[in-house]
Amino acid sequence: MVSKKTVALSLLAASAAIAFSFSTFTGQAANIKLDMKEVNWEIKPGLTTKVWSYGGTVPGTPIIVKKGETVNVSGVNNLPSTTTIHWHGLVIPNDQDGPGKTIKPGEKYAYSFKVNESGTYWYHSHYRPVLDQVDNGLYAPIIVKAPEDDKYSGDHIYVLDDWYLDANGNRLQGTARGDMERFGNIETVNGKSGSAIEPLFMKKGELHKLRFINASTAAVHTIKIAGHRFRVTHTDGHPLPQPYETDVLTLSPGERLDAEVAAVGDVGQSYTMESERSELGIKIPIQYQQGQVATVASPFVAPQPKGFAGIENRTPDFKLDLNSVMDMPSHGANPAPAASAGGHAGHGAPAPSMTNEMQMQGGMRWTINGKSYPDVAALQVKLGQIVKVRIVNNDISTAEKMDHPIHIHGTEFQIVSQNGKAPERETWKDTVNVPAGEYVDIAFTMTNPGTWMLHCHILDHEDGGMMTTVVAK
Repeated sequence: MVSKKTVALSLLAASAAIAFSFSTFTGQAANIKLDMKEVNWEIKPGLTTKVWSYGGTVPGTPIIVKKGETVNVSGVNNLPSTTTIHWHGLVIPNDQDGPGKTIKPGEKYAYSFKVNESGTYWYHSHYRPVLDQVDNGLYAPIIVKAPEDDKYSGDHIYVLDDWYLDANGNRLQGTARGDMERFGNIETVNGKSGSAIEPLFMKKGELHKLRFINASTAAVHTIKIAGHRFRVTHTDGHPLPQPYETDVLTLSPGERLDAEVAAVGDVGQSYTMESERSELGIKIPIQYQQGQVATVASPFVAPQPKGFAGIENRTPDFKLDLNSVMDMPSHGANPAPAASAGGHAGHGAPAPSMTNEMQMQGGMRWTINGKSYPDVAALQVKLGQIVKVRIVNNDISTAEKMDHPIHIHGTEFQIVSQNGKAPERETWKDTVNVPAGEYVDIAFTMTNPGTWMLHCHILDHEDGGMMTTVVAK
């Protein structure tokens, strides 16, 4: 028998005005039907564009489950292209991770995996060129709720993105900023922009949990809050032993941040959370409702430190030098692809390896240790082995100095140091931004065997060759 709660969640996912607020729900049925399809999506009144979707919305159907549940996802690919689904940040068996599990048009598909860690994650296409499909809207949140999450006054997801559109909602090629990466001219929260963005409703005394996800292909999002403070509790879904307060959050592509916001404002006052580029559309109103509740205490449970003992003094096992190179076309021909035309990290179904932007750039490609995927040497590691990796960003030779947010599939990693200095607090992530001219040391163990991707999450860079693999045996 289908429960009222399951029906309510199905209606929530199907709503075009989805607000991604699920404070009244303790979990979602772990059997998810998720058809992929092309739909028209209204970003704001008067601006509609054609998107690819998981379940008919952008972001796609939110999957909300409890720690320890087995998630079963099935559906049909009704898109005109082969695709995949990658479960970004989840540590699950290799055959469920997604990039090697291609789904052709008209094919049915199924995934099944157990979620062992609570946190904020997301899922998205990983079919190369990854940029094109993610930029078309193939992304959605997957939330694994901890018991304490139900004690907040509200639990809200904010998926950030940008789009490059003309006044009629048609996709424009290239980039709004004139840079080499795909940047848009309109920015969205949960698929909506400007006046269409759902306000954050609060009542004085409440405490709300906010989950931010950067789904942009290249844009960094910086969100400022007025009249309140963020208390950051999680990075990429992982709880911090020492939360911290700030009024500004910055997320590189692929990153997530969870933060508490205490309702300390007053009815009738104007408050917002907004982007540093608020003119592009990200401005979330904070609206106070009448009345007041007893001050809600934070239910957050700080974990015990679990960092690798002595790792800061250990020599790195691997060093990854990140850079870019311009391959000039010869005799007016298009440059040879830097990345393989054969799909994914040794799993591979055929897929184009270069985006339109890359072709227009005359062969710009991105490298790890001087090579572009698939020619980059894999990191060969043993299961359970503690691995330390130094990631050095040498991409400083062009006028546009490029940061590179590096993501590793199939594990979480400890931030050991940045430029030789330990972080202020123990921090675990699955995506870390490496600023131009700097280096970051990370450490991790692989607990599941297989070939796992390691790549820049600026998707132009990944598609252009800044990718390798971690082979765990």
